[in-house]
Amino acid sequence: MVQTADDKRWQAENDARTLMESQVISSDKRRLSAAVKAAKRMAKEKAAESKAMDGVAKKKTKKG
Repeated sequence: MVQTADDKRWQAENDARTLMESQVISSDKRRLSAAVKAAKRMAKEKAAESKAMDGVAKKKTKKG
């Protein structure tokens, strides 16, 4: 997909907002701690999903 100048501008502005929000979270101990806790929980959930998907990928299909 080709990005237009407007798309590139929007992406740069969105990235700037994301970086700003990251700095705000990093400087707030309570928010940072909650975010780390959430990241660990999310990683655990994704690992379980990945394990389930591996099981699906390894199944052999029946011929016919």
